Amino acid sequence: MNLDDALQTFFAECRELLIEMEDALLVVLQSEPKEELVNAIFRAAHTIKGSAGLFGLDHIVAFTHVVESVLDRVRDGKLPVTESLVSLLLGCCDQIGRLAEAVAAGHNGIDEQLQSQGAPLLAQLSAYLDSPAPKALPVTAITVSADPVERIAHAGIDADHWHISIRFGADVLRNGMDPLSFLRYLATMGSIVGIATLADSIPDAGNMDPESCYLGFEIAFRTGADKATIESVF
Repeated sequence: MNLDDALQTFFAECRELLIEMEDALLVVLQSEPKEELVNAIFRAAHTIKGSAGLFGLDHIVAFTHVVESVLDRVRDGKLPVTESLVSLLLGCCDQIGRLAEAVAAGHNGIDEQLQSQGAPLLAQLSAYLDSPAPKALPVTAITVSADPVERIAHAGIDADHWHISIRFGADVLRNGMDPLSFLRYLATMGSIVGIATLADSIPDAGNMDPESCYLGFEIAFRTGADKATIESVF
């Protein structure tokens, strides 16, 4: 099977999984027990995210990861299944479908219309993740400010940008996420005008775990998006 055939298989599988996810969401409120349906919804989102990652569809991975993180909290019993949550997740199904269909139509990035449709969904999802943070969230620390980026040695950077300071968690690679996919997704929203990779946490070779992530980044980012939209990427 060549890459184009595999990609078409992904689109077909994605459509089927979204139908399964939507069908389960439509009946989960009336069902007892809910565990089997919740697990099926989670598996659908997890499979779509993983398959999208294989093809470098980072904007689909980034959006679906947030959906998956909320569903992970539901599975752990930290969030109840409510009518408002189900309504939000149904909207997220539609958004994942729009993202996938746009790629199927030949648009490999995310356009402004899709971004504007996804932003309020991400904001609502983030409200379910405020406390405590989901165990799969790959970021241990992030700040977004208008402060100067002092650690970036990049000629010509002016003050007209956002400063993003980010540290990824040690388990991000084990959880199947690529830190660079978040940075590539940022580029669909604006321009990374400077970046410094922080390797301060890397141990000596004898103590290094090849499956752990030790990196952080300081980023100068120029965009028309607001602070909340930038934070929602992570």
